[in-house]
Amino acid sequence: MIQLPFPRALARLLPAVAAAWSCAAAAAPLYHLSVLEAPGAGTVQGLDINDAGQIAGRYLDQDFNSVAAYWDADGSVHALALPGAGDGIAYAINNHGRVVGTFADYEHPVAGLLWDAAAPDQATRLGEADVNVAPNDISDADVVVGGFGLPAQERAFVWSAATGLVDYGVQDPDVPFQQARWLAVNASGKLVGSWNQHSSTIHATVGQVGTAAVLGMGGSSDAFASAAVAVNAAGTAVGLGLAVDAPSLVPVIFDAQGDYAEIPGATLGEDSGCAAGINDAGVVVGSAGIGTASGCAPGMKAWVYRDGAVHDLYEAVDDPGPFASFQIARAVNAAGVIVGQGRTAAGDVATFVLTPLAGDAIFADGFEGAAP
Repeated sequence: MIQLPFPRALARLLPAVAAAWSCAAAAAPLYHLSVLEAPGAGTVQGLDINDAGQIAGRYLDQDFNSVAAYWDADGSVHALALPGAGDGIAYAINNHGRVVGTFADYEHPVAGLLWDAAAPDQATRLGEADVNVAPNDISDADVVVGGFGLPAQERAFVWSAATGLVDYGVQDPDVPFQQARWLAVNASGKLVGSWNQHSSTIHATVGQVGTAAVLGMGGSSDAFASAAVAVNAAGTAVGLGLAVDAPSLVPVIFDAQGDYAEIPGATLGEDSGCAAGINDAGVVVGSAGIGTASGCAPGMKAWVYRDGAVHDLYEAVDDPGPFASFQIARAVNAAGVIVGQGRTAAGDVATFVLTPLAGDAIFADGFEGAAP
C-alpha cells in the first residue's frame, strides 16, 4: 500500500469530516437551487462565479454554436464578443467583472480572449494570433494565467496589460514531451497548476507572478500523481492526488510544503473525484466519480466541504428542480454560493446555482420550526 504523509495542519483542519459525512445527507436542506438559463439554449455551462454573483461560462444556441457568456446575479445573460464565426467559452471571471476564455474557428490557433462585463461587445486578444492560448483564470489584479503553444508542447504563461504574455516555461525542460500550465492565481500572485508528459506523470506545480518559473510543489505532490486546480487568498490550494489505498485520483488539499491530504468522504462512495474550487473561508467544492490526469471533470455526483463535513449537494438542496443528478460543483464565492453542472431528466446539461439557506430565518430551525 502507498502511504502518503498527512500533514498535521491538515489533520487539524479536517478532524470531523469522516464522522460527519455519514450523517450529512440526513440534515435539513443547506441550499436553495436556481437554474441558470439562456433563451433557446439546451445546454448551459456556468464555470466560475465572482463575489458579486456574476457567472462566466457558455451556452449552445439554436444552431449548436458555443456562445461565450456571462450572467448577472439576477440571471440576465450577456453574450461576449467573438472575433469571427466559431465557438467561444468563458472560463473565469474576477471581482471586477473581467472575463477570460477562448475562441476557436477550427482553422486557426485557439485564441485566448479577455472581456470586460461593462463592455461585452469588445474583446482583447491575449498573445500572438499564430499561437494557441488557453487562459484558465484571472486575478483581481487582472493577471491572466494558463497554457500556450502546441497541445503536446504546452507551456505555462502569465499575461497582464503591462507585460503582455510572458512565457513561464515548464517544470523541467530536460524532461521530454513535458507540458505545463497554470490553473489558478490568487490576489497576491500565487500560481498553481500542473505539469505532465502527455496524459501521464501529472504533478502539481507552484509559482509566483513576476518570477518566470514553474516549480514542483514538493512533498507528496512531487512523489505521486497530483494537480493543483484552485487556490484561495490565503494560498491554500486544492485539486486531486493519488489515493492512499487505490490507484485513482481523489479530492485533496495541499499544504505549504506540497504534501496533500485526501478530503475524507469527498468521493461520496465513488472511487475517484476532484476538488475544483475553494473560497477564502475554506469552503471546498468538487466532483465525485471521475478524477483524471486532465484535471477536474464532471463525474457522478457533486459535493461541498463546509463546517467540518462533506455533503452530497443533490441531497442538500431544498428542491432539485429539473435535475436528475448533479455532476460537478465548479466554483464557490465569498458568500458560499456554488455554481456547477448536472443532468436533467431529459439528459440535457444544465447549470445549478446553489445559495446557502443558513441566513434565511424560515430555515433556521429546520422545517419543523418554520412558520406555516
